[in-house]
Amino acid sequence: MTRRERRDLLELVGPLARGLRRIEERSARAAGLSMWQYAVLSAASRQEGLSQTEVADRLGYSRNRIIGDLDLLQERGLVERRTGSDRRRHHIHVTPAGRETAAEVRAAIWTAEDAMLAHLPGRTRESLQDLLEQVLAAPTSSTERG
Repeated sequence: MTRRERRDLLELVGPLARGLRRIEERSARAAGLSMWQYAVLSAASRQEGLSQTEVADRLGYSRNRIIGDLDLLQERGLVERRTGSDRRRHHIHVTPAGRETAAEVRAAIWTAEDAMLAHLPGRTRESLQDLLEQVLAAPTSSTERG
């Protein structure tokens, strides 16, 4: 039995990640958003009331650049920024229109992801999703480490 040559994980997931990014960019653009604006909207809709700093940190996004994205999302009526007990800290609340927009973009993304992975049997696609979630949930697999 010969041992299969191992490839670096980045070599394997890099092309996939680039394809997924293109899907997300295209889906967000169809809703009049940038990929980052969708990411902010999506993260804020998953946990209501996060501060803009918390959202930026969760996304690995610039704390300064998120302000412009939030301005646009707020102008479009997709989010509201509310001040908490610390008047300098703004908490993000997604409006019903924002939730609907996020759901539409997410549905478009999932449709395109399914098309991208259509050559895989359904159980294999589910296993891939499960494995990726397990890797990200493991305490030693923080994507925030340098």
